[in-house]
Amino acid sequence: MGNVTTVDTLTDPWAEVIGQDEIVARLRLAAIAPTHAYLFVGEPGYGTRAAARAFAAELLVQASPSDDLAERHRRLALAEEHPAVAIVERTGQFITADEGREIVRQASLSPVEGSLKILVLTDFHLVQRAGPILLKAIEEPPPSTFFIVLADEIPQELVTIASRCIRVDFGPIPITAIRARLVEEGIGDVIADAAAVAS
Repeated sequence: MGNVTTVDTLTDPWAEVIGQDEIVARLRLAAIAPTHAYLFVGEPGYGTRAAARAFAAELLVQASPSDDLAERHRRLALAEEHPAVAIVERTGQFITADEGREIVRQASLSPVEGSLKILVLTDFHLVQRAGPILLKAIEEPPPSTFFIVLADEIPQELVTIASRCIRVDFGPIPITAIRARLVEEGIGDVIADAAAVAS
């Protein structure tokens, strides 16, 4: 499902990553000289998927630093519609061996456009038996392929893959950051307070 992009996100793709300032600073630097695989660990609602979209956008911008292309890369990556970014989601309760083999196949292909391809692998705490199938592809992908792996936690099945990635741990979003964003978006103080606490 695509994400709605705004003018703010097109100039700053990290605008949707709320309350994770240290992580944003770290990933901004990482996009300049990235490694082959990153593992974003955090519970639903902590911003891992928003960060994956923003990081993918910045990897694309860094790979082709043209002002004309930057806006397109950001707009499409943030909407999860960029041809060079594949969002891989499981179809069942767990990530299956067949899904693992398909990820390996996608990783081996040349980029559809430009010089790189980014695979965003979601729900990887549910990797189970597909882990060994994916290990080599994530450990040593082609130079044009980058992985952003998202997981709620690190179960035993993910430990070896996790050791091949740069791990980024996301914590809970502070209530003050949620409240500030709601007020910024025009929500009244009382409702913003209640919504931030409830979240």
